[in-house]
Amino acid sequence: MLEKWKALLKFGSVLSLTLLMTGQTSAQCESWDAYPQGKETAQQQHALYRDLYKTKKYAEAFPIWEELFATVKIPLPAKTTHFSNGIIMYKTFAKDEKDKEKKEAHLKKMMGLYDEMAACLGETAKDRAWEGYYIYAARGSSQTAIEFFEKAIELGKNETPSMLFVPLTQLTVYLFQKKHPKFTADYMRALHIQLKEIAEHNIKNNEKNGKKYQEKWEKVDAEFAKIGGAIWGCDFYVDQYKPKFDADKTNMEQNAEILELIKKKCGANHAFYLEVLAIYQPYADSVEYERLKKEFGGLCNLNKGKFREMESRKFKKAGDEENAKKFKEEAFDWYEKSLNDPTSADCETTNEEKGELAYRIAYSHFEKGSYSSARSLCYKAAEFKSGWGKPYMLIGNMYASSGKRCSGGAGTGWDAQVVAWAAMDMWAKAKSIDASVASKANSSISKYKKYLPTKGDIFQRGLKEGGSYKIGCWIGATTTIRSSGE
Repeated sequence: MLEKWKALLKFGSVLSLTLLMTGQTSAQCESWDAYPQGKETAQQQHALYRDLYKTKKYAEAFPIWEELFATVKIPLPAKTTHFSNGIIMYKTFAKDEKDKEKKEAHLKKMMGLYDEMAACLGETAKDRAWEGYYIYAARGSSQTAIEFFEKAIELGKNETPSMLFVPLTQLTVYLFQKKHPKFTADYMRALHIQLKEIAEHNIKNNEKNGKKYQEKWEKVDAEFAKIGGAIWGCDFYVDQYKPKFDADKTNMEQNAEILELIKKKCGANHAFYLEVLAIYQPYADSVEYERLKKEFGGLCNLNKGKFREMESRKFKKAGDEENAKKFKEEAFDWYEKSLNDPTSADCETTNEEKGELAYRIAYSHFEKGSYSSARSLCYKAAEFKSGWGKPYMLIGNMYASSGKRCSGGAGTGWDAQVVAWAAMDMWAKAKSIDASVASKANSSISKYKKYLPTKGDIFQRGLKEGGSYKIGCWIGATTTIRSSGE
């Protein structure tokens, strides 16, 4: 996992460290004896700046430290003291500095000290983590801070310090939200996995600090929740809400919220949506049924239709097909009237919903054989819901199935064949505006091509391919002459 993650991170150029090379002299990492005025004077200077440093009089301590550090890098036995004190002072100067260029200069000096310390004493995950943190705390470059955090993870692996978890996550989440090209969904998913693996390892195995890793991980998870949908999509929301649903399946208020969210993020055909709906729908129907029953006389046309359709379902469930059919037909009558109604506070509906409702009514007319009415409603559906090919597919299907209607019941011959031209026009229209129906449209066009008139039939009638032709019957459409190719 680590190698895959490292490939995604692509560490930046700021990490071209000035590490100690094989031929480097040890003079750069000398102790007390390297001081020109001798060891005793060096230790006196050390004590002088340290007294000031301990009381946070950094401005006074700094020049003494700087002059001493030029030659004494490692004040044995405390090997890291001069490095760490200088780092803290530069970090503090940077944090307090308002001028951007001066702030960056202090941070650059601080980073230089970290590189020297790595050269003298070895590079560690802890040092690189704190380097990144100090840049973050001083409001330095976010990307530079992230690159040091990344380096710390590379060095530390499962022993990566927990203190970098939250700042690294906050910075990367922010840059992801700002659409920075490096911090992609792939990067964020990989980072989440890596931090989770480190946290879980330490929670399980680190007796001393396992609790800290647990606390940091909870904060990391909360940060990732801000972008969960963007990087994990539907699965993120299912993972978030499935446990809540399983724990309290009869909480209908919660179920309504889950349905609204999952429909929006995952679609109405998702397994989890359907699972919740199976429990919620009977409850919602019963509540809505009782409400509509009491208020029927004052309901808008749409809600009258909904109520009658509920009654139809109740009769159908009871096995009373006659009343089920009766109330369904009444429901669709109310629905059809509602298409011309304006939206209102007690009867809110969108054009898209009206389009889908118009299509349902059109299909019911189609099933009854009322093709002209069905076609009018299909056009209305397409008008309400633009870019939707389904209504045109249904019109095409009605045209294609009109061979008998338009040939005196024969179902064969010229009049039965030319209806396919009008059908093809509708299928072509459907796929031109809605890619989701293209496959079905192409299949229908291919299927009916063989039923078209032959070139000979067209010629005998004094017509030409590509010419215009008016189809009679209920269709009444002008179309383009096409042959079966024979």
